[in-house]
Amino acid sequence: MKEKIRFIINPIAGTSAKKELPELIRKNLDPGKYEMEILFTEYAGHATELTKDGIKEGIRYFVATGGDGSVKEIATALVHQNAVLGIIPRGSGNGLARNLGIPLDTAEAVKTINRPHIMTIDSCKAGEEYFFNIAGVGFDGLIAHRFAGSR
Repeated sequence: MKEKIRFIINPIAGTSAKKELPELIRKNLDPGKYEMEILFTEYAGHATELTKDGIKEGIRYFVATGGDGSVKEIATALVHQNAVLGIIPRGSGNGLARNLGIPLDTAEAVKTINRPHIMTIDSCKAGEEYFFNIAGVGFDGLIAHRFAGSR
């Protein structure tokens, strides 16, 4: 039986257009392993909602297609769930993907999903916010906040 997999694409992450992504995903994902669904986020927090909805639908595999912010939104919804997060790095920094050794080339990142290496990573919580790679306070936090609000 094929596993359902939900790709959640943030169309404004990073610097390049995302229109070609669905075709690139279809071309490189093994259709014998996965029943794929591709959704685009429409606003901040939407990736978390799409992930929570998918969990209710019984989906176990979620792929964040965007940057660290997209990864954070989806990963936050997966904390303490029996689900798997994949990452296709398409942001400006891609810190967690880099630290996990995920290829920055989109086609290669999709191909890694065909031969998954599933590992558990830690999550941390500061106040009500989870983080999975780095967290900053003071000047670092100010810069991150300003960057998140910029185009």
